[in-house]
Amino acid sequence: MISISNKFKALKTISEQKRFGLMLFNLGLLVLLLSCNQTEAPNEASDDTSANPGNSIILTQEQAALAGLEYGKIERKLLSGDVDARGKLLLPNDGKASISPVMGGVVTTIGVLPGQAVNKGQVLAYLTHPDYIKIQEQYLSAANTLEFSENDYNRQKRLYDENVSSEKKYLQAKTDYLGTKAKLKSLKLIIEQLGLEPTEIQKGNIYSRIPVRTPIDGMVNAIMINLGQNVAEGDELFEITCREKLFVELDVFEKDIMKIKKNQRVTFKLSNVDDRTYEATIIAIGGSVQRDGRVVKVLAKFENTSEFLFPGMFVASEIHTGEQVFDALPESAIMNFGTGNPYIYYTTSDLKSSKLSFSKTAVKTGFDESGFVQVQLMQALPEGAMVVTNGGYYVKSEESGDE
Repeated sequence: MISISNKFKALKTISEQKRFGLMLFNLGLLVLLLSCNQTEAPNEASDDTSANPGNSIILTQEQAALAGLEYGKIERKLLSGDVDARGKLLLPNDGKASISPVMGGVVTTIGVLPGQAVNKGQVLAYLTHPDYIKIQEQYLSAANTLEFSENDYNRQKRLYDENVSSEKKYLQAKTDYLGTKAKLKSLKLIIEQLGLEPTEIQKGNIYSRIPVRTPIDGMVNAIMINLGQNVAEGDELFEITCREKLFVELDVFEKDIMKIKKNQRVTFKLSNVDDRTYEATIIAIGGSVQRDGRVVKVLAKFENTSEFLFPGMFVASEIHTGEQVFDALPESAIMNFGTGNPYIYYTTSDLKSSKLSFSKTAVKTGFDESGFVQVQLMQALPEGAMVVTNGGYYVKSEESGDE
């Protein structure tokens, strides 16, 4: 084979030599370009193989622990739309008692203190007066007379039936008997209202004082008397309040009243007291709009298990309307919550593996309550996927770093 140098020398003219040299230059340039392309191709392939499949984010176990990542699954939660309302705690009419004596008298004993818990029927004080003794004497006399009147009536009736006695005597005996019986019954009612026991009086036990009792369970809210005070019939001696019967009176704006229905759930907190949440149920809705504030009064009943709730306390509440069970996640799991494009992160990796792979998917959000948000997945999660319920913003920062 003839070498390139010999071939070049064999060319007879300078022009032929120039054309041959240009051909060699172009050939060398082509070879150089081909070699460059061959060296770049493997690098591109290498980048492709190292890229995260499906645009996933990779974190090491150490990074996940540092971020405090927590995981969970979509749960079924009772959620609702909420109507905010303010109001106060009130006592119904049967939740408080103003205690007055049936008959006037002098206060001899006060057996309770303000704020003390009392039970229905418990003695609060004792009163004394001579009229109490007179009534018991009248009752005892009428009880003894009744037996005689009844026997005389029965005897006169028998004699009248046998045409032995006159009708006048029979009718007189009947009148005496029925009159004594009515008098005894009325005196018995008075004695029972005084808080005394008629059967004990019939045994000869005369009471010198009468008790003042509470008609309800509750707490002594006020004491209006002193020892030795002469009180009249109808004077208020004590005020008892039963805080177990407290209810919530809420002011709902007229624009929201169409959403409110009986038996809806209400959660409320006491203004400026504590962070405890109480639950109530709507029992009544007012029938008119109040001129001041354009609100409708709504009443809610609840079980009071706290000794620190008092009538008149102000509350801030949420009335839960349209409650249903929805798919939900903790609010901390929702990225971009409150915007038009919320999404969540999830992983299908073994949570104990050295590296964790995270992906994201868009969701629609709805009701939110008590830290949970209604969610609707735009596409189904892979089987066994765990949602990042806390620490998702760390995953987001790693994703931004990758970009």
